Amino acid sequence: MKKIFAFFLLVAAAVFLSSCEGKGKLVIKEPPNADVYINGKHVGKTPIELELKEGKYTIEVAVSPFDMERKKDVWVYFDHTTELSFKPTPKGILVIDTKPQGADVIDGRNPIGKTPFNDKIDVGEHHIILKLGAVGTSRVVNIKYGKTTKLFVNLEKAVVHFRAEPSQAKLNIDGKEIGTFPVNLELDEGTHIITVSYKHYADTFRLKVKKGDEITVNYILTDVQLPPIQAYGPITFTPDKKYLVTMGKAGIYFWDLKKFKPQISLYDPKDVRNFDKFINYAISEDGHYVVGIKPIRRLAYALPQNLKGKKVDKILVWDLKTTFPVMSKLYPMEALITAISSDNSKIYFVTADSKIKSAELKTGKLLKDENISHTPSFGRYYKGKIYIGTEDGYLIIYDTVSDSIVREEKIHSGKITDVEISHDGKEIITSSIDGTVKIHTTELNPVRTITVGKKVFSANISPSKSKIAVGLGNKTVVVKELSTGKELYSIKNLHFVPSSLLFSDEEVLIVASSIKEPEIDIFRNGHLMRKWIQTIR
Repeated sequence: MKKIFAFFLLVAAAVFLSSCEGKGKLVIKEPPNADVYINGKHVGKTPIELELKEGKYTIEVAVSPFDMERKKDVWVYFDHTTELSFKPTPKGILVIDTKPQGADVIDGRNPIGKTPFNDKIDVGEHHIILKLGAVGTSRVVNIKYGKTTKLFVNLEKAVVHFRAEPSQAKLNIDGKEIGTFPVNLELDEGTHIITVSYKHYADTFRLKVKKGDEITVNYILTDVQLPPIQAYGPITFTPDKKYLVTMGKAGIYFWDLKKFKPQISLYDPKDVRNFDKFINYAISEDGHYVVGIKPIRRLAYALPQNLKGKKVDKILVWDLKTTFPVMSKLYPMEALITAISSDNSKIYFVTADSKIKSAELKTGKLLKDENISHTPSFGRYYKGKIYIGTEDGYLIIYDTVSDSIVREEKIHSGKITDVEISHDGKEIITSSIDGTVKIHTTELNPVRTITVGKKVFSANISPSKSKIAVGLGNKTVVVKELSTGKELYSIKNLHFVPSSLLFSDEEVLIVASSIKEPEIDIFRNGHLMRKWIQTIR
């Protein structure tokens, strides 16, 4: 009997202690008539007062299926009343899955669960971060009211959406032909070699991806031209062949042909409005100095009294290492050709009134003035000598070492329109309106005559001397085999008369206009060069 009585007392004590277990109150009044969920279980509508065991709860209040507010980690304490107020906001559903599953889902900085994930979140744009071990990635999602937004992320590979214009282009990845665009691919983490090609145009890019990436890569085929600064000729290369040199709207430009961007720009710091453009330039043999001719025709400067009413040129000399002018001076002349002596001590000007003037490079002080008896039309400097073509077909060689004319010979029956130096510096190429192109040694010994039969405005030969390009007045360039005269191809319907031609290599020909129609085009084997531009989003 004692044992039975003891057991009865034990049960009664347990019931008593259970009925006295610690509880607190939860009160929710706002908003009215809203559904209340405790740990996902519906418990009634507001206003509501509940007794809950002491502990931590997730409480959700909803005025409609997609207007709600959730509060996590709400503590209810023993013998204490917790009063809450809610402000439901519009929601949409976000569903996320990953491969593999189990990734942490973070909304901004707030962890909201693991994959597979399916829950309601605020309407609007969210920056979702997914993290699984060392692999992490992010996505931007736009949640719409009452709608379900689904997201799948492969955390083992990168997903790349390839697009191109034109879409007929071919895609090659790591040496494997993929096909045409558009195409969606899964790529392993790492750097991939991407080649995009269409007809004659192909470019290769590097694309680095990591696990979990999802990116869109666009390729657009665009024409390669140098129009943003209204570039024009005459054109040449720097002595080290590193840069293409042109003139443009505001100055003289040195272009990196691989990037198609000007790397160095020389301008007149006292003419910020760029009223007057440069018409010619020269580079010293060592590439240290550049001299430019800038006719003053639009009153960009307040001319001194002794220069008013005259044709005035501004001559600037820049130190190419600093790109700052070391000399800037106005002269009462109309210069057409300029040069720098081999020792960088003097600059030369060949003027429209048939004179050669020399001046100190750093001070601009005039030193000598000599008549050449012919009206100059075009000229080039090479290793101490100025080769001057004239209106009446003469080629004059002026030696800057002895400061004298060392050769004068009539080689054309009409105006010489262009004078170029071969890549190896051994030959002079001249073109004329008499319809011929002539090649001489630098000492004016004849090498070859090419009869075109039409007015020629420019000509040049390729580095290997296997090709010759001829620019005609009908806005056409003809490229021939130099040894046989056989036409290889022609470039027609240019926007300008080609006044300057330059081979970059055996395939690439650069065609430049005069100052009147500023444009420079680049062709590969007769086709306007185009390049693929890669953008990643």
